[in-house]
Amino acid sequence: MKINVLSSKIYNRIAAGEVVERPFSVVKELVENSIDANASKITINIVDGGKQLIEVSDNGYGIEKDDMLKTVMPHATSKISSTDDLNNIKTLGFRGEAIPSIASVSQMKITSKTENQDIGYTFEINGGEQTELVESPCSNGTYVTVSNLFYNTPARQKFLKSSKSEENEVGDMISRLMLAKPEIAFNFLVNDGTIFQSFGDGVEDAMIAIYGSTIIKNCFKISNYVHGVKIEGYISKHNFTKPNRTYQTVILNGRYIVNSTIQSAIHNAYSNYLMKRQYPFYVLQITVPPEIVDVNVHP
Repeated sequence: MKINVLSSKIYNRIAAGEVVERPFSVVKELVENSIDANASKITINIVDGGKQLIEVSDNGYGIEKDDMLKTVMPHATSKISSTDDLNNIKTLGFRGEAIPSIASVSQMKITSKTENQDIGYTFEINGGEQTELVESPCSNGTYVTVSNLFYNTPARQKFLKSSKSEENEVGDMISRLMLAKPEIAFNFLVNDGTIFQSFGDGVEDAMIAIYGSTIIKNCFKISNYVHGVKIEGYISKHNFTKPNRTYQTVILNGRYIVNSTIQSAIHNAYSNYLMKRQYPFYVLQITVPPEIVDVNVHP
């Protein structure tokens, strides 16, 4: 049997099958990179549910000129440098596979500028084929566009949902990130029209941006610290319910998670007040020591 060493075009496309499920996973990876770059403002725009175009821009640290082309190299990451870092991960993205995987199944353009550079730089990657790095006047931060997702993998493209369904999945994910990072100003647009906009003024601002101005008065504010675990946030009053669990958000150390134990505990506490197929609303932020959480379980 002959052993073949795969080219980057092939293994990036294989990795894309794991990392790039659909438009919402592309948006998630790009926005998490913006958060990790210490951005205070992030703008997301999608067209055709993200199938035609995804744009993510931020005012974060930016990427140094010498590092620009490294962003599409496999396993390249600014988040970890040794095995010890794996036990204390505080960033959202860290595995270094997302950008080359996305670039292998789309037409991608990355433009970035750091504070200490006089001008920004940009390059394009079309299905894994990249252009040279060229100067590009821009503001501090990073601007990424992903066009024609899965254009070169029609089998994957075929299984995408309708534009509205894809849009809804992206919107749900953006709302979770807004709640997880309420100190960041988010602007989420669909076909250049604003859907959600927060101003980085805290969790109440984010909740109002997503759920409307009356949400706070229908909730109790809670805060507690027990045995090294801090829980704070908002939970609905007994007479304020929702028809499904999409209105339930748990943030663990800055990451949105789904945990059946927490869901069941809260549901049981409300059980005497709930009608059939009614669920309590809550936005809870749980903080625990990072070394006791394995982020590989829920990356």
